[in-house]
Amino acid sequence: MFTPAPLPLNERQRSDAARASGLMNRIADPVLSQITNHIRHVMNMRWCGITLIVSETMYVVASSGGLLGMYRRSTSLCSYVVSDPDHVFVVLDAPNDERFAGNPSVDNGLVAFFAGAAVRDAAGYAIGALCITDNAPRASFTDDDAMLLRDFAHDIAVTHIPSRSG
Repeated sequence: MFTPAPLPLNERQRSDAARASGLMNRIADPVLSQITNHIRHVMNMRWCGITLIVSETMYVVASSGGLLGMYRRSTSLCSYVVSDPDHVFVVLDAPNDERFAGNPSVDNGLVAFFAGAAVRDAAGYAIGALCITDNAPRASFTDDDAMLLRDFAHDIAVTHIPSRSG
């Protein structure tokens, strides 16, 4: 049975920061779409997306190889990224991982491999995730791969999320 990600201890502040980030106003932004397209090809994946998680909703803000839109956070693998933002979250073989049995994206064959790195605002809140997926499981995802994904997520945050001033 699919197990939703736990909520971070700072969920209210994190969600407020996500809402205030300005990323919701950048859905389908051509620059962000170009970035996801580049990352998808560099990482050799079927899909790459930048997500924003606000309260109970995950927004796919930019996407290459898939759809933009609003999704339930409770079924989102990206929500695992914001629940533990200090680590790249990797699932090599989602169909055979009991945590994801019954997850719609896994059951319908869209996601067999998943990796995500936190996208943080200037205050350090994990407001969303940079995620990559494939419809085939992977045998490995190296530390170098994880570092590259984390670096891409950091570059997105630094370049495309304005810092808030009080």
